[in-house]
Amino acid sequence: MTHPAPEPVGDPNVFFGQPIIAVAVLTILLSTFTAGLRVWSRAVILRIFALEDWFLLLGWFCATVFSAGNLAQLQTGLGRTLSKLSPGTLTIFLKLAWSMNIIYAVALTSVKISILCLYLRALRYSYVTVATKALLVIVILTHMWIIASLFTVCVPLEAFWDRTKYKYGSTYCHTFDVYWSHAGINIVTDFLIFMLPLTVLRKVRIPKRQQIALGGVFVLAFLVCIISLVRTLQFIHGLDGPTDRGTVIKACWTMAEVHITVICACLTTINPVLSRWFPRLWSVESDQTTKEEGQGVDTIGHARRHRGGTEDTELSWASRMRTSESKSERSSTVRGRPASVELAVVTEPKDSYRPLGSH
Repeated sequence: MTHPAPEPVGDPNVFFGQPIIAVAVLTILLSTFTAGLRVWSRAVILRIFALEDWFLLLGWFCATVFSAGNLAQLQTGLGRTLSKLSPGTLTIFLKLAWSMNIIYAVALTSVKISILCLYLRALRYSYVTVATKALLVIVILTHMWIIASLFTVCVPLEAFWDRTKYKYGSTYCHTFDVYWSHAGINIVTDFLIFMLPLTVLRKVRIPKRQQIALGGVFVLAFLVCIISLVRTLQFIHGLDGPTDRGTVIKACWTMAEVHITVICACLTTINPVLSRWFPRLWSVESDQTTKEEGQGVDTIGHARRHRGGTEDTELSWASRMRTSESKSERSSTVRGRPASVELAVVTEPKDSYRPLGSH
């Protein structure tokens, strides 16, 4: 039995960047689809487009540019043996690599700010609000430092991609400790952001199907943390095989991390679309009379009654109202007889109803 000859190590004609193409295309399509659903739900159905939505769009845009940049780098050396590149091609490759690091940092920063702003609207317990504000300040300060440190990766900056500009003793370049600190900050803030809602989720009562969907969102969220951790371990310990192949795998993990973060930020806000597509499986009737009496719960968005009596209510893992009374019972509630209403509450009892997105 014969075996194919192994690829020669260091051959500049050998291309091993095929995974970059598959991962980039797939992640762009998935994050664009979910971001589109979020925009449709928020701007079109609910007619709400708040600060967190703009940050989410910025994060999605940067994530898309990041993946497109990795595809562009395939033309400048990514997926090939870097040591065999010409000096001019290597300079272009390193310039793109530096630019992609900036875009990656901006993407993660924007999405994290978007998620925390959404928490401030949805999680109305005072201690959670304080914790969210504190975490928001931490994220802004630490991630601004990450971005600033990337602009000073070398002093002068040109020394990062042009080694002729590097002069021993008079040129400064970051040590690897700086990059490890970047990874550590990202991992810690990821875990804190995705664990913060767990402190109040036990108070939420929602239908079984939405409980399952909510669980899936958090599984996906913690997958982001795991991917970030795995990517960091690869940087620290290295990968088996040529370093250039390891660079390709790390790029794939990085694209997956940033796009899954965007997807997680979108999944909790697309209930209006799901309710229209799958009304029997997903829509939940909310109690309009409770709002009329001034009693209710905060939700991400608000319900609007359409012709025919149907309502669009944005999904919030943070809150959900459900009623089982008939229309006659509902009308009697208005006249003063209480109806059977189940509330999924994430506000303190003293809070009054204020639909999120209203100002």
